[in-house]
Amino acid sequence: MPEAPPEVTLCDRETFEGLKKEMGPFFVSDVFPIAHDSARSESPDETLVPRRRILPVYPSSWGSREEQVPWLFLFQSLDERLNQMMTVLGKVSRGETVVFPRPSCVQISGTGLLFGSHRPYEPDERIVLLLDLPVFPPVEIQTAGRVLGSMKGDGKGGNDPYCVVALFEKMSPRFQDQLVQYIVVRQREEIQDVRSGPSPPVASKSRIG
Repeated sequence: MPEAPPEVTLCDRETFEGLKKEMGPFFVSDVFPIAHDSARSESPDETLVPRRRILPVYPSSWGSREEQVPWLFLFQSLDERLNQMMTVLGKVSRGETVVFPRPSCVQISGTGLLFGSHRPYEPDERIVLLLDLPVFPPVEIQTAGRVLGSMKGDGKGGNDPYCVVALFEKMSPRFQDQLVQYIVVRQREEIQDVRSGPSPPVASKSRIG
């Protein structure tokens, strides 16, 4: 397990558990892709991959007449995806840092997030976050955050060597509403798991973003 750089202050478990309480009592556990990095500007897009746009392919339109198929919407979605790819390739060619979302064990509430990380963050450090919520249709939330603390992982949260707890900052009302909807649905799933036995979380139509 890699050691934290000497300038980063790590919490012991007791302190870390105390910091988790600042997330509030209403939180859920899940596994979904996230990206995170130190905030280098006011814009959360500096190093994180730009938000993807879903490509809407509706099964109900497969048998529709050609004039009923939303061609313009489809072409716009394809154009946005191509622009995203060009943006990423441009960053890589210039040697800039690009952070892609990857699956991580998380505990999330309407005010904060606990996540596994390949690196620790300093207390009060500002970070940028991209959360790929496992809902249908897909929802990606980009927001700023403030780190409360980091500690060495115990292996229970996956392969990440560190655990980080942070509070959300400057989250838009629209993203806040989508996050709360997801948490409510996920908590209902957790209650059902307790009653009928655990099942792996999946993105379904019941998880509306």
